[in-house]
Amino acid sequence: MKNDLDLLDLLKKAKSLQKNAYAPYSLFRVAALVTLKNNKEILGVNIENAAYAVSICAERVALSQVFAQGYTKEDIVSLFLITDSKTIGSPCGLCRQFMIETMPETCPVYISSKNDNNDPKIIRKVLVKNLLPLAFKPNSLKGN
Repeated sequence: MKNDLDLLDLLKKAKSLQKNAYAPYSLFRVAALVTLKNNKEILGVNIENAAYAVSICAERVALSQVFAQGYTKEDIVSLFLITDSKTIGSPCGLCRQFMIETMPETCPVYISSKNDNNDPKIIRKVLVKNLLPLAFKPNSLKGN
C-alpha cells in the first residue's frame, strides 16, 4: 500500500504530466500513472479529437502502454488519476470496463482532483472491482 509520501510524489508527477494532455475542445486535462511491481511508471494523458468518439482517456492510454511494453495486468500495482476538476473526478464508463479487464480487481486506483494544495488527504482510494459493480467480464461471454 502506498504511504502519503508516495501519493504526494505521484500527485506531483501527475500534475506535471497533465500539461501533455491534448484537450483543445473540453480544456479538461487528465493524466494517469500506472505503477508496476518493478517500480516503473507507465504514463497516459487524454487525447481529444474533433470527432469525439475518436478521443481516448488517459487511463486507457496508460493501460494500453502497459501491454504494449510487454507487461501483464499482474505487473500492475496501482493507477493514479488526476483531473482538472475541483471535485474528485472518476473514470468514465468505458475506462471502468477497460480497467476491470486489464487490471487486477483488487488493485487500488488513487483519484485526485485539481488538488491545488497538494493535500494527500483528499486523494480517494478505490479498488478496481468497486468501480464497476456487476461488471461484464470475459466469462460473461460464455453464457454463464
